[in-house]
Amino acid sequence: MNEWKKGLVLFSAMLSPLAMADWQVDVNFEMERSGKQHRAQTSVSLVPGEETILFDNGDMSGALVGKAELLEVTADEVKISLLVQEQGQNGEWRTIMAPVVSAGLNTPASVNQTNALLDETASLKVEITSV
Repeated sequence: MNEWKKGLVLFSAMLSPLAMADWQVDVNFEMERSGKQHRAQTSVSLVPGEETILFDNGDMSGALVGKAELLEVTADEVKISLLVQEQGQNGEWRTIMAPVVSAGLNTPASVNQTNALLDETASLKVEITSV
């Protein structure tokens, strides 16, 4: 009887909108350092098990790159690993933030971070939608 209940729960979870959807993530990244602002916005589809480039903004002072990976989907939430890195003038990469975000469908989540040594604040807002 217990196995039957587990099977029913698994079956209902598989039929939930979260388990059956194609995933799209909307990301808004903002960083301020010493009075200068850097921003990146994107909306991309996520494929389970594949790393997706969110944004790749290069300029003369280096590059700002964002990546995401869909880690887990349950009946209630989607878990995404995010990585935002910056390439300095010397060519070395620095991780600005690398959170794991859990959010429900159409329920925005945000992460804020401060680096006092660099006089830097960064925020990342994420919303997961089904397409």
